[in-house]
Amino acid sequence: MKIVRLFKAAALAGVVLAGSGCSVNHLIGSEINKFSQDHVVPAAMQLDDISLICHSNESFVPLLLGYNAFNVNSDLMLSVSYAGAAMCTEHEAVEKELWSSLAQNQGWVKIATDARIAQQLLNRDAGNRQLKSYTYMANYFRTKYGYEIGDDKCPKFSKDFEEHVMLVGATSALQALQNDIASGRLIDVDMGIPAKVGRAMKCLDNEKWWGEPKAIRAALTTILPENAAAEAKAWEDLQASTDVGLQGGVRLTHAIYASMAAAKDRQDLLRDALKRFEAIPADALNPKYRLLDQMASMQVREIADRYWMRYEGRRAPTIGFSQFWDERKLNINVNQFNDIIDSVK
Repeated sequence: MKIVRLFKAAALAGVVLAGSGCSVNHLIGSEINKFSQDHVVPAAMQLDDISLICHSNESFVPLLLGYNAFNVNSDLMLSVSYAGAAMCTEHEAVEKELWSSLAQNQGWVKIATDARIAQQLLNRDAGNRQLKSYTYMANYFRTKYGYEIGDDKCPKFSKDFEEHVMLVGATSALQALQNDIASGRLIDVDMGIPAKVGRAMKCLDNEKWWGEPKAIRAALTTILPENAAAEAKAWEDLQASTDVGLQGGVRLTHAIYASMAAAKDRQDLLRDALKRFEAIPADALNPKYRLLDQMASMQVREIADRYWMRYEGRRAPTIGFSQFWDERKLNINVNQFNDIIDSVK
């Protein structure tokens, strides 16, 4: 009798699912999305292994896409996953860039050219992933709220994760543009996106999100300032944003500041950004967002490597990359000093 009742219950559940237009696959896909948002993402944020996150996201994207056929809206997680999958591809592009510069310095023209081509192809691949991150983010808000990125009226967020993904997608869009330019415009990113992203950042609480919304707006101003006063104010805002980020134990804004200083070839500000970043002790960082700090660390390290390669012909040292070659002091103890004096008597 128990077996009969079990079959009847299963049959009834099937009828209910069929009548409601749902399917087992739809329910599973929806639960995977919910579980990922509620549990997987917070757990991932505490990790410090970027390579693990990159490859996990590469594997997760096809799974999420598979549930699209069952009317599961995976836009939020797809935005996060494509952004995560792009990190290591972009890092590989930077490595090729460094090799190209090193080979050029040595006069190895063909090797330098080959590395440069490989870099551009990797820039293209990273940029495509980042553009997809932005596209899925924008599609989510368009579908759920009728909100187009950059509209004057902001959406009424129903959960923090929506705000988080808006920030992720916006950042990815700007990174996609940078990679597009570095690739020689192999992606052809819409040049109207940055202005839309800048307006969308007004929808996010600056203090809550570590100063990044205002930092993004300031970064865009430094790229295309209306006048000298506006640019000067933007640099001040970028510096202030690093202080806001530090209050939350997250250094993402330091990476934005350093990136813009490097892009504008403002060496004074670049050195300031690198010194600010490296001066922060580990105990000042928020362990809940360890992954975000690792992302910032990787980006700042890449910027420092480019800078050192440009002037010293090699990447930055493992530690002390903000103690620059023209700032180093002679460190000799008293006995060594006396030995030197005695040797010249």
